[in-house]
Amino acid sequence: MRPVPWTTLYRAEYINNIDYAANSERNLPGEGGSLPRNRHFWGLMLRFRGRATMPASGGPSALIGPEGILGLVERIVVEGFFVPQGTNERIVDLRAADLYYLNLLYLPRVSPPTPTTWNFDANAANNFEFTLILPFVPLGVSPFEQAKYLLDAPNYNPLKLTIRWSDVNSVFGSYTNAPTLSAYGSSTGVPTCEVTGIFSLGGKDRFAGTMPGRLWRYFQDVTDAARTSANGVRIIDLPKGHFLRHIIVKTGRVASGTSSGNTAFTSLGDVLTEINLYRGLNTPVRRWFRQADIRELFKLAQANSYADISAGIAPIDFALSGALGESFSARNLVAGPSGTVDFYLSGNVTGYSNGLFTFVFEEIRRLPVGAGR
Repeated sequence: MRPVPWTTLYRAEYINNIDYAANSERNLPGEGGSLPRNRHFWGLMLRFRGRATMPASGGPSALIGPEGILGLVERIVVEGFFVPQGTNERIVDLRAADLYYLNLLYLPRVSPPTPTTWNFDANAANNFEFTLILPFVPLGVSPFEQAKYLLDAPNYNPLKLTIRWSDVNSVFGSYTNAPTLSAYGSSTGVPTCEVTGIFSLGGKDRFAGTMPGRLWRYFQDVTDAARTSANGVRIIDLPKGHFLRHIIVKTGRVASGTSSGNTAFTSLGDVLTEINLYRGLNTPVRRWFRQADIRELFKLAQANSYADISAGIAPIDFALSGALGESFSARNLVAGPSGTVDFYLSGNVTGYSNGLFTFVFEEIRRLPVGAGR
């Protein structure tokens, strides 16, 4: 038996609930909305539960698109003030649907949202539920590597989890009368997010003298390139200054009738070919002919990717082998002979109205110090 420098990486403890409020940001109740700061986190488990009751008439006949009830959560944000460096850090900023894709790509098993079949009959009550694992560590690597990237909550003050709820316009297709949301199994109350901490324990000395590395996960939307049909389009400038672990590319159409500030995809599909990643002008360092090629390459290298990956999703993982040292180093691209070095993605685009590209980035912003004890 190989000794490990911790007691457990996965100690689950329920923390509290964050209740639904349409088109609003909500934090944990009490403690100024802060997560517990007395232990290191591996991650969080977020279980969303509620009921949607159809109106007596004029209700929807379908979900808005392939992401369905996931659209009820517009943003999941984890941020805090990192005391050792005196900086505010937003380490997670993702839509619920994109976090679900991250789970599908890297976790060995993922429960799909329920119900799998909705009842849109008059007055029909649909209890819904979905669970998201929000890791603060890199996925697809060994637990020894993950232990170097635990979230050192004692070094943050405060450390907040924020859920930005959307509304039924981001979940259901067109309707005259809106469905009513309530608590799971009830006609009253509101949907809720049950927050469970996944803590890593090692006693008072196991993590002493260490400073874990830090991952940032966030997204960026692109509309102009998504709505133009052309070849050799400069689609997006990629982030520089850190190690880039992966980019998840999502391409599709979005609904036009969502509430202000919310985004819901009505369909996903492949629209990119001859995809090039450039480091410097006219210097492609990665090339793929189709989005489907990126998916197949990912499935080949990731033993955990048991499920077929949806069209429109293309996960570019620079550390396919599970060795984080293979992550793309963009640290020295912030300065070059004539300024910053170009770092961008280009390709041939078949655009359409209401098109949207979403890019989900995972960056290693801080390397671990002394975490190999």
